[in-house]
Amino acid sequence: MPTDTDIDPLVAVRPLELAGTGTAPSDLGDHLITAYGWEHDPDSTPEEPLLVSPCLRMALERGDFPLGRRILQNHWKLSAYDSGEEDATELWCAWFSPRTPYELSHGLVLDAAGRLESDPASVLADRRAGDDIERILSDAGWTIERSPWRTFIHSPGTSASLLVPSHPERTLAFSLGNTSSELAWEVIASPWTPEAILRTAAVTLASDTALRRRSEIPAHHLARVTIEPAASASLPRWRPLLAAPDLPPDLENPLPTTTAPTAAEPPRGTDPEPALVTVTPRHYAGPGRGGADQIKGHLASLGWTVDTNSMTSPCGRLGLAWPDGTDSPTRQSAAWRVWGAQHRGAGVAWRITSGDLVPPELIAGVVDEALAILDEAGPDTRAPFQPGVLGLGFLPLAEAGWKSEVDPRGAVSFRSPDGYVNAQCDVPTALHDLRGKPAARISCYRARGYWLAEISANTPSRLASALCRDLASPDPLVRSTTGLHLDATDRKVAIVTPVNPVTAEDRATPTERRAAALSGSAPTSAAPSSSAATTTPTSPRKLAR
Repeated sequence: MPTDTDIDPLVAVRPLELAGTGTAPSDLGDHLITAYGWEHDPDSTPEEPLLVSPCLRMALERGDFPLGRRILQNHWKLSAYDSGEEDATELWCAWFSPRTPYELSHGLVLDAAGRLESDPASVLADRRAGDDIERILSDAGWTIERSPWRTFIHSPGTSASLLVPSHPERTLAFSLGNTSSELAWEVIASPWTPEAILRTAAVTLASDTALRRRSEIPAHHLARVTIEPAASASLPRWRPLLAAPDLPPDLENPLPTTTAPTAAEPPRGTDPEPALVTVTPRHYAGPGRGGADQIKGHLASLGWTVDTNSMTSPCGRLGLAWPDGTDSPTRQSAAWRVWGAQHRGAGVAWRITSGDLVPPELIAGVVDEALAILDEAGPDTRAPFQPGVLGLGFLPLAEAGWKSEVDPRGAVSFRSPDGYVNAQCDVPTALHDLRGKPAARISCYRARGYWLAEISANTPSRLASALCRDLASPDPLVRSTTGLHLDATDRKVAIVTPVNPVTAEDRATPTERRAAALSGSAPTSAAPSSSAATTTPTSPRKLAR
């Protein structure tokens, strides 16, 4: 006898914007209360609930809201405030219409609640800088239509669009309008909504697939969607906070039914000894812990001058700035900065910047290569940094099997095998530096590890090659489990392997191993303390986990 599952199976639906609202796996309010300790306001009603976070700086309510000349009927509204006082000023808010796919409405609200608990600065600081939504969506095939007053970004089937106003103090809106009125939906973000929230929405629309029962797919959209077996679904790219709908027994549950930390993180209330693991591909390793401190320690031992958040080489021709731990969404795009000058006192000849979630081994590789260039050139060379052909620096990506494309203008782009790292190199011109625009970019679109590296037009191709080589290297990076942040989809792609206990020989530096080989003795190295998973490196590449 056929079961309900056989009659109405779970399927993967693409694109997400046409998949319909879907059936949320749990009540949004109940989830906030049980998982994050939010409370109902005593004056709210079941029809128009109002929930407040424990710190009183974020609230979720449902009802009718005026917006310009419109009345948003029966919308959810998520708001953030500058304090928990009654007269607090609203920092930002977002509205979700009733027909919005629950992956966006529930997913973004729960993502904000999780960030409020683990990283408050990412949702309680307003966005006073441009974001990269256009790039995320255009890389996914969305088309950009510009006008003097606004920018529209349309999905490949022109069913959904994103309106980006030219004036920064106007609202930004994702919407599905190319459909019947009863199926249309919208997500509206007020000015200064944090980049983390906007980026999650963009990545969700660009790369996610919806899991739906066939009966949940709007009949009006059946001819416009792609339906595949549920097992082929690409899972949501944000932190897996939602419980899963009923899945077939042969499909792994991609969305945990609880909000417990991921397997790579210790459960709350415990303090286990951090274990070491190796991670590959390298962009899943994240920043780890203590990488900046170890790079600084090594460079200080070489005589670099230390300033508040930067260091300068003894010759004055190389500099480094690092994340200071207080980055806001407006500063994350340039948390790491490496720059070079042709001689002491000269202007910056080239620069490479990156967000603070980049693996610091990549930054250390750039510094190593820049130091090698200076060593080879000697102290009296007038112009040690020769640009070369910047595009040649991206050849290590092609050699590693990344997909590549060349457009008619000569720009080249690469995409990692898993599809979540994109590299693009334009043909450098004088206009790049004149306008302050980078000639090349490398972007990682992991939901829990987004970063963007930018390379200036005059950067030596050797430095770009070092960055790409270290990024695409098949050699794993070592991390502690407490410094590893992987969501459900990451764990399906990343290879995480426990590290065997470290021996003195493993900890020894290359110099110590060579000396030991010559003397015939075993290398010795001071063992790290059991309370920390860090060692003192002899090179910037040997970083904390």
